Amino acid sequence: MDDDPQRAGELTGAARALLTRPWRTAEADRPLFLLIRRHAEQLDRWFTQRLGYRLVVGTDTARLVKSGHLPVDRPLRTLTQRPFTAREYTVLALVLAATAAGPDRISLRDLVLQVRSAAADAGITLDGATSERRALVTALRWLVEHGIVRELDRSVTGYESDADADALLEVRNDRMALLPAPALVDARSADELLDRAGGEDTGRAALRRRLVEDPVLHADDVAPEDWAELRRRFGEESRYLEEMFGLVIEARAEGAAAIDIDGGCTDITFPAGGTTAHAALLLLDVLTTSHRDGADTAVLDGELRDLLDRYGRFWRKDVDPDDLRGEAVGLLTAMAVVSVELGGRVRPRPVAARFAPIVAMADTDGDWGQQSLL
Repeated sequence: MDDDPQRAGELTGAARALLTRPWRTAEADRPLFLLIRRHAEQLDRWFTQRLGYRLVVGTDTARLVKSGHLPVDRPLRTLTQRPFTAREYTVLALVLAATAAGPDRISLRDLVLQVRSAAADAGITLDGATSERRALVTALRWLVEHGIVRELDRSVTGYESDADADALLEVRNDRMALLPAPALVDARSADELLDRAGGEDTGRAALRRRLVEDPVLHADDVAPEDWAELRRRFGEESRYLEEMFGLVIEARAEGAAAIDIDGGCTDITFPAGGTTAHAALLLLDVLTTSHRDGADTAVLDGELRDLLDRYGRFWRKDVDPDDLRGEAVGLLTAMAVVSVELGGRVRPRPVAARFAPIVAMADTDGDWGQQSLL
């Protein structure tokens, strides 16, 4: 009911949950799923009209189908939060193809045969090597984690080290059907798939998608007329995003950001603890103070060597300078505070000026902390 004093908070909480994790099942979080189902009609109206997304809610599954904006830094992840490799993506696609019209229950051995048959149809050679089996287990574990496959007898994990291992699996074909977005059906190449998944990237809904999905929307990343229209409607956009997600728009001449006050909608926290985040924040400070026009790999390596000399004893012991540079630049790129140009030159963006680290050393326990002054 519209006069329910709890309705607004419930709608915002459900919308935030779907935005951050578009796949929700009853067994994983029943109270949340029931909340989504209770408000499914209004939530679908919000997502469809304001963002161009689509909400599908079944008896025990809710999926927010996103389209129109594909952030490149949000891959599928394993149980240990490692990004999927190209091989694992390929094997996952083969598993989906092999089980799409199959029985509800299948043995692991039969599934492996069907995957190899699907691979042959696609012109992909599988050899049963350890790396291939490991990729298949990773794909199946991802499906198990999301409630699409259930292990009825024994675990798929044994197949990783034993090619003769078997298990009995239950496949939720109704959930399997929710994985591919309709725009991707019959795509014949990776480029075509990405083009069709991208959808419409102009207009008000597209700009809202950028605001809620990206850390920052820079003015020079969109057409001048779109930026002018967004600035003209900041008040209305602010009301929409605060009502839906509890986000607060902060606008500057160089761009805009939807601020997540309590962090509940944030998948990457920055500034944060840990070696990579510490190094990234300090490297960003060096870029904004000494290399406003950007720095190439050699300069970045030199700056990181200096940071390692000063703070390396407080960071993880197995840190590799080259790996650390890649991790730090990757984090800064994901947060949209730097851009990486052709040739690898890293240039700070205007929003980088908001971050100014203060380093405090704690001699008593060998630990240290950083505070970001915004």
